[in-house]
Amino acid sequence: MDPFKFDRRNFLKIFSLTTLSALLPKKNGWADDFRNDKNIPKQYVQNRDTPDFHIRSANPFLGVDMQSWGLAIGGMVKNPIGLAYEDLFGLKMHSQISRLKCVECWSAKAKWEGFRFEELLKQVQPDPSAKYVYIQSADSYYESFALEELLRPRVLFVLRMDGQPLSRDHGFPLRLIMPSKYGYKNIKYITSIKFLDSRKRNYWSNNGPYSVDGTIQPGVDHPLDLDKKPLPINGGEVFHYFDERPTTRRGAVIPPH
Repeated sequence: MDPFKFDRRNFLKIFSLTTLSALLPKKNGWADDFRNDKNIPKQYVQNRDTPDFHIRSANPFLGVDMQSWGLAIGGMVKNPIGLAYEDLFGLKMHSQISRLKCVECWSAKAKWEGFRFEELLKQVQPDPSAKYVYIQSADSYYESFALEELLRPRVLFVLRMDGQPLSRDHGFPLRLIMPSKYGYKNIKYITSIKFLDSRKRNYWSNNGPYSVDGTIQPGVDHPLDLDKKPLPINGGEVFHYFDERPTTRRGAVIPPH
């Protein structure tokens, strides 16, 4: 399945719509903060480029409040449960070195430590008809998977990266690593997991040209000129920060060519 599925005409339509939407007033949402002179705290997770991993977040995000965080697991299961951060370390741990590949045509590897999805299945006992899983995060991001995808080897729910607890930028307290999928499937800041009998769409299939499947397709991703000037992330909004304050808000799609 080609995650881009776009021709030049569709690209122009999307570019026009997203440019127009950036000019329309919005109320009672984070978008208002990007149309005034309010200072943005330094602690926001920002889209930025680093020597190894580039940091990407769907929305400006202050990080998880650990006083209230918990992992809720429910839906079509026999035993819905809630797990505290400390509970996760009681699960059987695995470690692996895996490369995360982004549709922006960069990749980076790290040592990831965490638990397999089977550990959660043992506790909640999903209904046989629950063939799909819907995962939500603290920054309003969401992903969906076929259950069997999450049971594949080397799929890991991660607590530690390169020997240290996950940083906020990389998804603390809990994220997913799926080496066979593009980075947008590797959801960060996980707060809930729900078992369903039908598949929901994911964030980028609702907000951009990416497929729900997200399997890496060699030869169809496109490099961004990251060392020259800020450019839009494929399929979504990029927040460019200068002096701790966003100066532009764009939503554009870079078409395949």
